[in-house]
Amino acid sequence: AVIGNKNLIDLRTIQDWTVARYLKTAEGVEDVASYGGFIKAYTVEVKPENLIKYNVSLSDIVQAISNSNVNSGGRAIDFGSQYFLIRGVGLIKNLDDIGNIVVAYKNNTPILVKNIAEVKVGNIPRTGIVGLNNYNDIVMGVVVLRRDAKSIPSIKSIREKIQELNQHILPKDVKIVPIYERGKLIDTVVHKVAEIALVGIALVFLSVFIFLGDLRTAFLVSAIVPMSLIIALGIMAIRGESANFLSIAAIDFGILADISLLFVESYLANSTKFGVGRRALISTTDDVGRFLLLSVIIIGISFIPVFLMEGAEKRIFSPMVQTYLYAITAVIFLTFTFLIAALVLFIKSPKHETKFVAILEHFYEKLLHSLIKVKIKTISLVLITITVITLLLIKNLGIQFIPKMDEGNIYIRIIFPYSISLSQTYENAKKVRDTLIKYPEIKTIEFQVGRPEDGTDPTGPFNSEYFIDLKPYDEWKNFHTKEELENVIRRDLKNLFPNADISVSQYIEDNLEEVLTGVKGENAVKIFGDDLYKLESLAEEVEKRIATVPGIVDVGIFREIGQPNLVIEADREKLALYGLSVEELMDTVSAALGGKEATQVIEGDKRFSLIVVLPEQIRQNVSSIGDIPVALPNGSYVKLSSVANIKFDTGASFIYRENYKRYIPIKFSVISGDLAGTVAKAQEKVQDIKLPEGYFIEWAGQFKSLVEALHRLVISGLVAVFALFIFLYIVNRSIKNTLISMLGILFAFFGGSLSLFATGYPISLSAIVGFVSILGISILNISFIMASYKMHILNGISVDESAKLASKEKFRAVLLSSFTASLGLLPTALSQGVG
Repeated sequence: AVIGNKNLIDLRTIQDWTVARYLKTAEGVEDVASYGGFIKAYTVEVKPENLIKYNVSLSDIVQAISNSNVNSGGRAIDFGSQYFLIRGVGLIKNLDDIGNIVVAYKNNTPILVKNIAEVKVGNIPRTGIVGLNNYNDIVMGVVVLRRDAKSIPSIKSIREKIQELNQHILPKDVKIVPIYERGKLIDTVVHKVAEIALVGIALVFLSVFIFLGDLRTAFLVSAIVPMSLIIALGIMAIRGESANFLSIAAIDFGILADISLLFVESYLANSTKFGVGRRALISTTDDVGRFLLLSVIIIGISFIPVFLMEGAEKRIFSPMVQTYLYAITAVIFLTFTFLIAALVLFIKSPKHETKFVAILEHFYEKLLHSLIKVKIKTISLVLITITVITLLLIKNLGIQFIPKMDEGNIYIRIIFPYSISLSQTYENAKKVRDTLIKYPEIKTIEFQVGRPEDGTDPTGPFNSEYFIDLKPYDEWKNFHTKEELENVIRRDLKNLFPNADISVSQYIEDNLEEVLTGVKGENAVKIFGDDLYKLESLAEEVEKRIATVPGIVDVGIFREIGQPNLVIEADREKLALYGLSVEELMDTVSAALGGKEATQVIEGDKRFSLIVVLPEQIRQNVSSIGDIPVALPNGSYVKLSSVANIKFDTGASFIYRENYKRYIPIKFSVISGDLAGTVAKAQEKVQDIKLPEGYFIEWAGQFKSLVEALHRLVISGLVAVFALFIFLYIVNRSIKNTLISMLGILFAFFGGSLSLFATGYPISLSAIVGFVSILGISILNISFIMASYKMHILNGISVDESAKLASKEKFRAVLLSSFTASLGLLPTALSQGVG
């Protein structure tokens, strides 16, 4: 916001010509949209009676002013030994210049603009108003970044520009006050990510220490995690790739530790046989070295579904996967360089297993004797049972697109009836502000009414939007959660304006929803057809039905009919009688009522419109409008009502189109947590609505994106499974062993779906990416045991005994790997609050 001890015209001028221009020079800035205040303009308010008195028309005035604001160049001329440019100067400099422009001559007397009209500094009729807390009317600018701009350096550059403006450029009594800054959210998330990373690494350290019982070993394994992350981010920086906070926050630090952990555990096991040093390292490298290298390929193949994502989900998850793979590659590199050297330097004697692990191994060894005796039929029955349970769990879990990130704010949109005036919407907005500001949990309320004058937001005076910045949650007194506050706000606003359409969202989320749906809403039903009135009728029926579905809120129609119009329809017979064309009549109507820009007044590097228009009091009265004089070709005048029919009517305010077809949208939000299930119920409600021929319904927004994403994931998932099977077969040279390794997929989905069910979370794209990230590790753990099993078989040991030995030898490694992976992701899973 631009705040200062100046009027709204001056503040808007400063915003448009100083602030906006300067901020556009900041890194990554595409545009700066201005909103609120008044756009300065020079106005020539013509008195209708003077048009007749001096026998001039509005067109004569416009043309005279345009012809009197001209500069020209006359090339150049030499005077003696000097070279002079020739400049013709005739630009308007002030109000006196405008008033003294000659429009016509009467009896050899010049008729000046000031004889016919009042010349003054005014403003273009505004289409939007902005308020902030107790400031009812302010000027605001919205900085828009380029699509490929990097947020952190761009925000830093913008902050520096604002500081320079406040300290050195703006008048002393004018300051820029940030209302919303994405950088604050980023700073909060950065702090949280750092906290998650530290806790995750600490838990990895704790896990390794519990299982291995050695501080130095735990420290070495834990140190691999931050080192690999630093290398991964360095690779991304060198390649010019950008990471998002999900890239780091969603990484399981335990999985990164797992690879080096398997190497360390194998080394410690070998050191008990061969002693610490070279021989143990060689044996370990032979034992797990090739296996660890293959792990990168297995994990990479597992991420194929994520690489093939499109749309919003690709922009969210692809950087995470890139960071993950870079980090895992870095872990492999560090394991065979740093870790080997560190083990030689710091591990001087063989390490014996801890009592905790010994107890677990004792129980597991007893269990092994029973498991070895299990028949194929029993194993098959267990696998079928696990499969059925997994499918039942997935079926009964809700499905949503992407879990909402808490932005620490609330964004409300209220749409009033389309016939409402801007001034009345403004009064309603102040009532909303006064109603909500009473809650101590709310820090700031900024409201916007109508739309910006530059047309960047295609809406009307019926639209109002409210940005609510919340205090930190630990300062809240009356509400335990943000959802509780949102529900109370919905209730208060419905009581205040029962006939208005209300939507509750968040600032960034609201913009994302508009991108997904094409309208201002989380989801939308789009009815396509030709007849606007029929579309309106069908939309009302759909709205009525889906509003009854549990879990659906904020239902509203983006109406296309109902805009009040003052229609001035040309009477062609009368026009022909007076020798007047339709174009001449409409030029008069346009200039008289809407105002017509005759030229622009240049003030330094600023440009302001010079508008010719009739006084506002005439434009607000139908009788006065009918009396507007229309110049005829013969020099006489006729009233507007004599050559046109003036009437009130209602018509279309908006006509939405998609793929060259008209449609009407019905927006709605889902709060149940089960997006797919809730929309499926809504579809059942409307499926029996009879549509005219050529009409059809589409569902847009998060639901459509979810369906499309799931469809792609199913296909890409099958591709990944097939690729994993082929790769594992090439490694194992056995279909049976390959199928056993592939059981990791089933176990991963069983464990993941069971965890979601136990915690009450629905399936989402984030959860699916989580499944994908553990697939590789699940397959690796089984493959790790299988490798040991095959080695014993090759040494001539029986099948049963080989299975026992392999399971016992790799028990600690696999258990430690799984436990560490789970523990490493715990901080992310339990994280609460903003971000």
